[in-house]
Amino acid sequence: MKIEKINSIHNRLKSNSYLVYNDKDEGILIDAGVELADVKKFNINIKAILLTHCHFDHIMFLNELQKYYSCQIYISIMDKLGLLNQDTNLSKAFHKTLDFSEIKNNIITFNDNEILNIADISIKCILTPGHTAGSACFLIGKNLFSGDTLFAQSIGRTDLPTSSYLQQKSSLKRLDNLDYNILYPGHDRISNKEEQIKNIKFWLSIN
Repeated sequence: MKIEKINSIHNRLKSNSYLVYNDKDEGILIDAGVELADVKKFNINIKAILLTHCHFDHIMFLNELQKYYSCQIYISIMDKLGLLNQDTNLSKAFHKTLDFSEIKNNIITFNDNEILNIADISIKCILTPGHTAGSACFLIGKNLFSGDTLFAQSIGRTDLPTSSYLQQKSSLKRLDNLDYNILYPGHDRISNKEEQIKNIKFWLSIN
């Protein structure tokens, strides 16, 4: 299994997307904040797009990616509602309004602790509400894709629609007990579990 971090120059918030693929050049894309051209250069057959949450900087190229790869989109039940709501996904306020009406029938929801098996990749879906009501992380082997729940040296903000600081702290406690080695966050650099033990401890100490 290989993992590629991808960014787009046209995503002003510089959110990370990740390409996870097998030795058959089949794989998944985690988050859709990158343009089709940025993904195509890897020559991977994308079987699914997994979304950590519904905010515009992580979904802004979802339409073009889904149409090109004709793949299913996976998102938590709660954040599917946000994905289709232009106020909740923040596209109305911060970006051009995003409309997913043409591809909404390709959206599949998952539950907490559900295991997805796509392209010979086993993916555990872990609900981590706080940044959004339906934020999720994906555990693939010893690799944790944390979206905007957890960053290298920070955490996701909780002053946005459907955010909850109390839920965020509960989610951080859950991640603190999770067995993983490498953290692949939704923004900034890649981290590891050792660094996150200190990071989470600091944020949990703040009332």
